[in-house]
Amino acid sequence: MSKIRVALIVVAIYAALGIALMMFIIKYQNDLGKQEAIAGQEKVIAHITALQPNVQEGKEETYYNVYYEYWAEDGTRYWGEVLVLTYDREYALSLIGNEVEIYIDGKGHSIQVSEAENFNVDYHKNICIIICSIIAGYTIILVAILIRSHIASGPKKKIKKSE
Repeated sequence: MSKIRVALIVVAIYAALGIALMMFIIKYQNDLGKQEAIAGQEKVIAHITALQPNVQEGKEETYYNVYYEYWAEDGTRYWGEVLVLTYDREYALSLIGNEVEIYIDGKGHSIQVSEAENFNVDYHKNICIIICSIIAGYTIILVAILIRSHIASGPKKKIKKSE
């Protein structure tokens, strides 16, 4: 395998791990906002306002994500997914306009009261720690391989050109 191909593979793996890490950091930050909303115990009534079909490639059935929305007096928008798994479009449409009780944190984060009981703020943080551990292990292995290949090749002797 050429050195350029190996370098590209190494960079691609680092990029994939970095992107995954950033996604889970963002999710963890959102979880912290949800935790603040739960801690604040400020309950409001939100309305289910939208649904989105979730088409999965290769599957015949489509399930629908249902979303709530709440606008605070200060203009802050709170929204989130209602934990409803349905393949019935008519049922999903019938939910629009229904009310759900949510906690809000005053900064745009919210969580359904019914979801708050089983909420685990550390879930995405733990995934971040796992990804960081993989990146660290991967780096250690790469450094060890580079050091070993450098030692194995030994010092290069300079050949003097005779005049």
